[in-house]
Order: sequence, then C-alpha cells, then structure tokens
Amino acid sequence: MKKIVSLLAIMVILGMTHFADAQVYQLPNGGFEQWDGNGSDDEPTYWNGFPSSQCDLTGFYAIGCSTAQQTRHERSTEFRPGSTGSTSCKVFATEVSLLGSTIYANGNITTGQIRIGATQATSPENYNITRRNQSGMNQPFNGMPDSLRFWAKFSCPSSTQYARMSAIIHEDYDMMDPYPASEASHIVGVSTCEFLVTNGWQEFVVPFNYTSYSATTPAYLLLTFTTNKIQGAGSGSDMLWVDDVEMIYHAELSDLRSGGTTVEGFDPYVVSYQIELPAGGSLPVVSATALSANATVTITQPTESSPVATVVVNQGPETIIYTINYTFGEEATADLSDLQVDGVTVSGFDPAVTDYQVELPSGAEIPTVSAVAAVATAQVTITQATADNLTASVEVVCGSLTKTYTVTFTYVAANTDLADLLVNGVSIEGFSPDILEYTYMIAPNTALPVVSAVAASATASVEIVQPTLSDLTSTVTVTSGDSVKIYTVSFAISGINEHGHNSFTVFPNPTHDEVTVVMENGRSVSEVVLCDLAGRQVFSAKVNGESFVLNLRALESGIYFISIRGENQVLGVSKIVKQ
Repeated sequence: MKKIVSLLAIMVILGMTHFADAQVYQLPNGGFEQWDGNGSDDEPTYWNGFPSSQCDLTGFYAIGCSTAQQTRHERSTEFRPGSTGSTSCKVFATEVSLLGSTIYANGNITTGQIRIGATQATSPENYNITRRNQSGMNQPFNGMPDSLRFWAKFSCPSSTQYARMSAIIHEDYDMMDPYPASEASHIVGVSTCEFLVTNGWQEFVVPFNYTSYSATTPAYLLLTFTTNKIQGAGSGSDMLWVDDVEMIYHAELSDLRSGGTTVEGFDPYVVSYQIELPAGGSLPVVSATALSANATVTITQPTESSPVATVVVNQGPETIIYTINYTFGEEATADLSDLQVDGVTVSGFDPAVTDYQVELPSGAEIPTVSAVAAVATAQVTITQATADNLTASVEVVCGSLTKTYTVTFTYVAANTDLADLLVNGVSIEGFSPDILEYTYMIAPNTALPVVSAVAASATASVEIVQPTLSDLTSTVTVTSGDSVKIYTVSFAISGINEHGHNSFTVFPNPTHDEVTVVMENGRSVSEVVLCDLAGRQVFSAKVNGESFVLNLRALESGIYFISIRGENQVLGVSKIVKQ
C-alpha cells in the first residue's frame, strides 16, 4: 500500500499528472527491489496486497475485514538465478476462520487494488481492479508487448493445483480481474499463465493475445500473481515467489525482401546487407515483414543518388534499423585484361585480339599460360599446351558472353645474334650481327657511356655488363637455348695529345722512376690507371687530392697512357715515356 505519510508520497501525488503523460512500456519495479518501507505490512512499490485492499463487507460480516486484510506477502531474500537484484516478492495463502467456518485466502499481489466484497471466495464481488482516480492503485501503461517474462517458484502440497499470472492491458477504464463479459470491449490484450508446482525457480515467457480483443489504445496494465487460479482453492501452506517481471518487445524483422525475394543470408539479428546489381540494372523495391504484429515498419527506398534502403522497425521502446546497400557490377564482358606466358604479358597483347604466336628456342620447355578476366564475375578456363598440341586455349565466360583466346607456340632454331647495339641510345656505326668486337671513342671529361642492345630473336635473352672507371669495356651476352654469343665494346679516350692541353699536368716526362700529377682548377681525382700500347692495364691506384706522385720504377721502359678519372667520369688521358 502506498501510504501518504511522507514528503516523498506528497511529491508522488503532485507528480502523477506528469507520470501519466509519460510513455510507460515496462513495470517500474518488476524486480521487487523497491518497497514502501520495512514494516511487515509494507508492500513492494507500485504493487498492492491485502493490507491496502478495499473491504466492503457490510452488516454483521464487516467484522471480518480485519482478518481478510491481513498481510499475505513479504519481502524475500530468495531471488532467481542470474538476477542483478537481491530480493523477490513472496505471496502466501492463509486459513481464515470466519463465523465458525474455515476458508482459504489465496496469496495475491497486484498492480491494481484488491477488492473484498463478499465472504464467499468465488463471489464476483471479489476481484482486483484498476482504480484510475486513486493514487497508487493503478499502473499506467502504453505498450503492446509481444510477451511477458517472469520468474516464479511455487510451493504447494498438491500436484494438481495451479498458481496463476494474469496481465490485462486495457484502455482508459477501471478494469476488473476477473472481469464480467460486459467489460471485454475495454481490453487491448491479455497474457495468462497457470502453472503447477515448480522445482525451484522457473522462467516463464507468456505471449499476449491481442486478436481476441477490440480495444486498441493501451492506457493501463492490471497485473496479478496469485497462489491459486481459483479463488478460495488450494491450501493454507501455498507459497509463490515472483521475481524480475519484464515486458518483451520484438523489433526484429521476420523477412526482408529485395525485389520481392528474401535477401540472401537474411537473419533477423543481422542488420546490414550488401547487394550487387547487374550493370545498367534498376534499383529494386524493398519490402519487409515485422516479427511482431504490433511493430511499425517504415521503409526508405533506395534512389540513384543514394542507393541505400533503410528499414526502421519500432515496437514500443525498441527500435532496430536494417540497411541494404546496393552497388552496380561491372558491365558484362568476356574480355581478358591480361594474358601471360610464364608470368610475362604476351607481347602485343590487346583484349580485342584473340590469337597469339609465341616462339620458343629449340629444346625449351612448354611454358604455362595464365590469364586475368576483365570483370571479376567472369569465369576463366585454361587448357595448357602440350607436346602433342602446342596451342593453349583460354575460355572466358561472363553471363551469356563467351570468348576464346589462343596462344600457339612454335620452336625456332637458336639465334644469338643482336639486331642492334647502341651506346647512349645511338646505334654503333658499322654494327653488324656478325662482328663481335667494337671500339668506341669517348671525349675526356664525359660521363661513362651506357650500352644497350636488341636481340634478333624474341626467344633470346640479353645480359649487359656496363663499363666502369676501372674497366672501360662493356660485354653483351646473348643466350638462345643452349647457344651463347658475346659482343664487346671497348671504350677509348679521344684527344690524347703528347703536348696538348689537358686538365692535368704530368712531370717529369720522360721519367726514370716517379712522375708528379697536378690537377688544374682544383679538380677532384678518384683513380689513376696506366695502360701499355696494347691497351692492357699495368697499373692502377685510388687517389685523392689535387696533386699526387706515382712511383713507376717497377715498369719496364716504354710508352704508357695515363688515364685520370673522377667520379663516374674520365678527366683526361696523357702519354708518358718511361726510360
């Protein structure tokens, strides 16, 4: 009973209008953690038992009201497994002696008020009722939940007696339970559960029935737990514990359709989906079915500017948003984007060209053909070439489109000739595939040249060793099958003058043992090389600075050429006479 004896109670009364205006979808004290006080007659907040009942017995029977209104509930520290709370509500039956007769008063707890109107337990004058105009004797409620979940533990000496839960959602009306047939038109939905003795705590999930009732505007909930489904039946030792009463709302979809077909992989608990449409196709219409008949479904269809469908499902306090993201696939084509032989793109590959010829050196193994389709959805089937059939085929299938590419291999005799030999991108004058050795003059103070070459056969490989400061000879090795041919390009410095101007000075010249080299203009030197008249290198040294001395005692008498080299550059060449 909500006793109006404190400031808190006064505040509750003053706030009732605001509370009634709020949307209520759950019981405010379904776990029975809040109680009006600590006295034996105190009741769980927002619930009412016999102490707060209305006893309307009249005349001689009025003396029975004090007995009828005795407490038949208590706060219990037994609570259901897994609960986050620490208490439950225990209701229990008692034996009542009235005028020499013994009757059983069922344990009863309700969100309305218990009304005692007759001494006969089964009298229609005994009922629970929502009293809208009496504070604390009603439970405002605006939801249409799909089911009601509660935990209960029922103890009774009989194996055939049923405890009972009754939940009536009704419109703005003083509803009774049990109710006369004339009041059924005020009912929105009903959930009822009758259950036998339980082996400890048991969870119950009971659906609401809305289809049998005509009212559509929920305003109040009249919820009752009692130790027996029949008034006055049972025994004086019946006990019922109740905990964690909760309304369940399903905002899930039972079906999600794109273009009239259920989305592939649909799961009510998966909210995001990706659908790829054919290139050039149109966006489909999205439709959906809610799991709950009481849910509202709002669909935003996809558009070209925003190809995302949004489905918002609302059921009471619960909302789930589903999305379908549409993308368009690539335009259908059976073209290849690449065709390779042993991992290298076929020379001259063009998606529009389907037939290719590839030469192989004599004795070479048949290579492997691979291919990549232009669109990811296409299927590629490759039949490799064999010794009996030197043509590989590549079939590409994309929808109704099919295209076949072929690569035909032919064996050719080994060809190790060069088709061209170039220095700094320019063909060497007088080049001939049959001439293997070349001399190329370079000017002093120029960077080292770069040699390149073109094989005469596509099956041949070319390996080039570029000239260096210490070795001005470049080699070009051409390999075809088991055959190898080597071309050489020897570079010589032009402008070697016995008395001409150079970027350095050598003295004494002629010399018997030592010469001194002095650089002009502060040039930096990294290496000095001496060659004899046959071009053989006879002396080399790493040097650093603008001047240095070379000891030539070990050299035989004769004429030598001294080459002064800077970083990646020949600075000059001069003749030396060793006596």
